[in-house]
Amino acid sequence: MARSLNSLRRPVLAAAAVAAMAGGAALALPGQSTATTGSNPTQPTTICLTGSTSTATEVTVTLPQVAADPVLAYTPSYAGPCASYGAPSSLGNGTLRTFAQLDSAQKPLAIGIVFPKPTLQNLPTTMTDQHHCYDVDGNGQIDEHTECMGGHEFPLPLPGALTSAPGVPYKWALVNFNLMGHGPEGIYDVQHFDFHFYIQPKAERDQIRAGSCGLVMNCDDFATATKPVPAQYMPPDYISNGTAEVAMGNHLVDQTSPEWHNVLFTKTFIYGAYDSKISFLEPMITKAYFDGLSSGSNTNGCFPIKQPQSFEVAGWYPQDYCIRYRANRDDYTVSMENFKHS
Repeated sequence: MARSLNSLRRPVLAAAAVAAMAGGAALALPGQSTATTGSNPTQPTTICLTGSTSTATEVTVTLPQVAADPVLAYTPSYAGPCASYGAPSSLGNGTLRTFAQLDSAQKPLAIGIVFPKPTLQNLPTTMTDQHHCYDVDGNGQIDEHTECMGGHEFPLPLPGALTSAPGVPYKWALVNFNLMGHGPEGIYDVQHFDFHFYIQPKAERDQIRAGSCGLVMNCDDFATATKPVPAQYMPPDYISNGTAEVAMGNHLVDQTSPEWHNVLFTKTFIYGAYDSKISFLEPMITKAYFDGLSSGSNTNGCFPIKQPQSFEVAGWYPQDYCIRYRANRDDYTVSMENFKHS
């Protein structure tokens, strides 16, 4: 560890020099306005200090804001305490992996998925990995467009530091890449990713069978999936429109979201349900939106998540989901943030 800490001295010294040359003015980070850096240049700021994108040399430090800003701008360091990570899974020319940032009291600050820019290159060119298919019309053949669901799925373990923290209801994560999207037709049938954070244990989710109802779902399981969620656990403006899917459950959609009003889908937030219970939380984002982040035509941002009156399973729940391209690390993050205990 001593060698790792010594290897980080150069970026800190460089940052101090940059800060001095800047005359004590806080520098804006890539993709952020100067308002996000704070008005007090001496304000203590926690960052994860690192000289590379490897997670092996990350160290949480506190610096004055005036020094933290250039470190974040000109090294692969990032804001907040250092993250814990789950095991990676390969996709495209890169990987997907979960991450979590916790404060000193083990409250989650961010829970999400991180992937380097090359992950979006050389993506699968087939509709599905055929993990969840069913011969709905009984003709002895599988039509990947209509009789398979889930696209290409990537189950991901959450970091152990997160799942062992008190009040954390999330058990695992699932990313789906959908080459040509999925139904409903004219809404979500564009290339996109689904980022699921499951409250439901994976073993239970895996028992949701394929069949001829809903989105290639066993009819008994479809009936279970579409049982109404009690009103106090249902977020405002969300409805069930029968989009229950094999190996996943029901999808509750925000009927006020732009894609339901003749606006091209780019991003949205879904609640999942099974057997009258909220089973997962899901940001859904197009590949084009990510491409726009790295090209500069879209900007990093956080977006509010509509909250039910309460959650049946007590714990920490996000009030925002955030989508970012980190130019200093050449990667993307999709995260749930601004947690409140319910």
